[in-house]
Amino acid sequence: MVDVDGPGLEMLRFVALYRVGTRTAFATLLGSKSEPDGRLATLVKHKLLQVHRGLPGNRSVYQLGPRGAAEVGVSAARARMVGSQSLIKNLGVLLFCQVPESNRHRVEIEQLFPVFGRDLPEGAYCVGRVKDRVVVFDCYVPGPQTPIATVARRLGQRLRAVKKNSALDQAIRDKRFGFAVIVHTSRRRKAIMDAVRTAKNGHVAPLISRVRIWVEVVVALATVLGIAEPVKESVHASLGPTLEFGDSNPDGSGVV
Repeated sequence: MVDVDGPGLEMLRFVALYRVGTRTAFATLLGSKSEPDGRLATLVKHKLLQVHRGLPGNRSVYQLGPRGAAEVGVSAARARMVGSQSLIKNLGVLLFCQVPESNRHRVEIEQLFPVFGRDLPEGAYCVGRVKDRVVVFDCYVPGPQTPIATVARRLGQRLRAVKKNSALDQAIRDKRFGFAVIVHTSRRRKAIMDAVRTAKNGHVAPLISRVRIWVEVVVALATVLGIAEPVKESVHASLGPTLEFGDSNPDGSGVV
């Protein structure tokens, strides 16, 4: 097996955490002086990483190979080639955390056990700072064709699941836990915003009044998916139950 140097190990650990990686993400991680392209080619050649090709614009996405999983000590399951739905989900979470100045990062579910206990629902969790508060985001990346009604229904189902954990229920009340819905166009963002502000399925209160929901347009996701619709609204949209439509955060992001 090839000897992997420090930056190469950083790349493998990064992909182990985010499940996927891109050339842009590796360049951000290492900086141009570390020659990420050369290391990337070496890792692929020796099957430490494997490649998903054929994305729009001749782009590629990387995930761990079997040797890479062994190198960083994670389950061999991380090296199974993922399907398109899982690829979009993990890529969306990666790009959500790569938004400039967002100060967000993905965490393994085990890292949250000391705070919330071991009965957390499986999912993609990220940690970030909203104003002066550290918040755990439960990330959801709907497929480009997922109906809005399905998005709202799944959010409601997820809320019921997480509220079974008393520590998560309290974190929701304390506004330290919420859902991040990651979308590729402003049109999708608006439609989801409208849906979560509307009471349905016998609920007196809309979903947004029961949990914090951030709906964020990640422009890079539209680029990767090959969707050219221009984003006319702010790429950041935070939805909070105590704020009214038209208010704004100090950073200028729209709030519902």
